[in-house]
Amino acid sequence: MASLRQIRSKIKSVKGTRRIMSAMKLISAVKLRRAQELLLSFRPYSDAFMEITKNLARRCDPERHPLLRRPEQVKRLHIVFMTSDRGLCGSFNSNLIRKLETYLVTDAKKYEEIKFTFRGRRGRDHFSRNKITGVESYTGINERNYKETAEKVASELVSEYVREETDEIILVYNYFRSALTQVMVYERILPIEQWGETKDDSTPIDYLYEPTREAVLKKLLTNYVRVRVERAIEESLTSEHASRMTAMESATSNADDVIKKLTLLANKTRQTMITTELMDIVNGTESLRKGGAD
Repeated sequence: MASLRQIRSKIKSVKGTRRIMSAMKLISAVKLRRAQELLLSFRPYSDAFMEITKNLARRCDPERHPLLRRPEQVKRLHIVFMTSDRGLCGSFNSNLIRKLETYLVTDAKKYEEIKFTFRGRRGRDHFSRNKITGVESYTGINERNYKETAEKVASELVSEYVREETDEIILVYNYFRSALTQVMVYERILPIEQWGETKDDSTPIDYLYEPTREAVLKKLLTNYVRVRVERAIEESLTSEHASRMTAMESATSNADDVIKKLTLLANKTRQTMITTELMDIVNGTESLRKGGAD
């Protein structure tokens, strides 16, 4: 049985850990609020941009722009995998990694070549241990620099697709649904969905282009990839803050339970010690009294 000093030392240690977890929960809550506001304001723009781009792609000949290319055989896949740099965020990273590993074993068997771009240390480090290396990896991404990173990633993906070095590009990340719920999604950004993949059988009406069709296509299609990557990074960052806040709240609650149990154990141990000391005193007094009587 642990001594009273050991129990009190453990209570002190748990209280220190609880203070750290509580502080991290508050920090994550502040970051979540900022990231959520940024994400919710960007979602309508991103959705509208995607809708316009797909409608335009349906009306254009694939020969007009390299990003409208439709590979006859999809053999080379490029996965942009988004995790976090740090831990202490619950199952945020482990769920992503586990589901992607399942995807690689099942659905990805049809590809002859798979490339990776990693955002975050956790995913990069895990797959590097499994001898899977990425084309690029990006770390240290936050709400202040994610736009520059999104632009760089999008530029590399566009160049790769235009050079026909890959046939399909998908983004794998956690979609932020609420502070308690994040859903892993596989989002194909290239090739762009075009006419023939929708349920509508009517012929789409073409637009009037200003200044020219080629200029609009070049500007819109290039920015489409950037907007989708930027949206995915925002979703991932917001989901990370939500997972970390939830995990730290759970850890704080667990620490409170441990402190209560240890405090109860300390009180029982102290009571046992007092009872033992009293029994020793009583027994000693009784022995002295009997000895004096004799």
